[in-house]
Amino acid sequence: MRVIEWTNDFALGIDEIDEQHRTLVGMINALDARTHCDSEPETMRRLLAQLSHYVRDHFGLEERLMGSGGCSPDLVGRHFAEHAYFRSVLKDLTTDFEKGRRNVTIPLIEYLVHWFLHHIVVVDRAMTHQLNAAEPDLATRVAAARLQHLTDELSESDRRLLVERLSKEQAVRRA
Repeated sequence: MRVIEWTNDFALGIDEIDEQHRTLVGMINALDARTHCDSEPETMRRLLAQLSHYVRDHFGLEERLMGSGGCSPDLVGRHFAEHAYFRSVLKDLTTDFEKGRRNVTIPLIEYLVHWFLHHIVVVDRAMTHQLNAAEPDLATRVAAARLQHLTDELSESDRRLLVERLSKEQAVRRA
């Protein structure tokens, strides 16, 4: 049995964010499945690492979208605060697990389910409404935010090579 079953009622209409939310549902269900079997600590360690990477990428995308304008300062502040609190909870539970406390799975699942049902359904939906009102072509904004995230991850030397290549391509197109 799944703790959360994805339905279209959860969809926000931003494909990349909806896909990331579906991924979170899968992680929650994987964590729940882990509680019903005698998994090795390494399994939980791997799931916590996956969740940490998810949080970095997903929150980063949302924060870049909101930072690009279109959302009220109140919503941005509340949204960022909820992200910070989530990061704190995840860090604390991961630290507890690494210190040998193996019963962090159930509190984590309970928190994630509450988070999903509140944050995604209420707070992310408010973000989406404000972003759509500010810029009807939200897909362009999402693509730009994703590109910025990927660019941020490039090393400085890779970044220089990318800029050089793009400059050459632009020169060829102009010629």
